[in-house]
Amino acid sequence: MSDARVRAVSEALSPYAWRRFTPEMVSRRALVAIDGHAAADASPVAGRDNDARVAVLVEFLTGCRWRSLTAGALSRQLVTALDTWRHESQWLEIELRWLLDGDG
Repeated sequence: MSDARVRAVSEALSPYAWRRFTPEMVSRRALVAIDGHAAADASPVAGRDNDARVAVLVEFLTGCRWRSLTAGALSRQLVTALDTWRHESQWLEIELRWLLDGDG
């Protein structure tokens, strides 16, 4: 676990019987840990897009067998799902700008 966000999520889940949580509870706990880490790093993305991020992670969790993973593996998957969503959103914004500017 080299990513500090992965460690933060894993540490936020590990003390609890997180496999009994709903996907929304896991998602919210993960985001609080990620945002707490981002705030400690003074990152400008902390707290942004909260509702959208919860929906993204809930959708990810409902599509996989997350309860069979370790806390560390689940944490890695959640951070990866969030990063993938963020990158796809950024590309969509760029493509929309190209279309609106008439350069696309």
